[in-house]
Amino acid sequence: MKYKTLLILSTLILLIFGFGITYSFFSTSKLGTIDQKVATFIFNAEEVDKLNLPILNLNPGEDSEYAFSVSNSKDTKISNVTIEYQMIVKTYHLVPLTIELYKVEENGESLILTCDETYSRNESNELICNSNVEELNYKEAKENNYKLKVTFPSEYSDKMYSNLVDYINIEIKSWQKT
Repeated sequence: MKYKTLLILSTLILLIFGFGITYSFFSTSKLGTIDQKVATFIFNAEEVDKLNLPILNLNPGEDSEYAFSVSNSKDTKISNVTIEYQMIVKTYHLVPLTIELYKVEENGESLILTCDETYSRNESNELICNSNVEELNYKEAKENNYKLKVTFPSEYSDKMYSNLVDYINIEIKSWQKT
């Protein structure tokens, strides 16, 4: 009876200490720092996580295009892991703009998102439009090019639309593929 109790007690102690050591090993071997950036925007040769687009000077009948890229490399360094990312377009959509996101490839452009009222709103009443999840493999440097096209249709030239204020914000969420 005494040996069974000692055996159970020593097994429990080994499990508790073994779990603590294993947990600390995995929690300290994460990507490096808390602010580790896995994938980021490249906009106007600038590396950013968030992109705010000026639409103040957009008049009815006009459109603006904003080109940007998402990459898994910086200079000559390539990410060590396969990453997945998703782009999120946020707007109040008070101004009746047409917001379209295109993926630009060698063989042309493909529409991947039209941000409109079919998407849901968050608690701040922002319209949240999510793109499909994209993947960047760690084996080679890759840059995915995109274009956001914002159009102010000419039929909204009435004075009641002249004092509306709105914004468009693009965020990227990225994570390591498991």
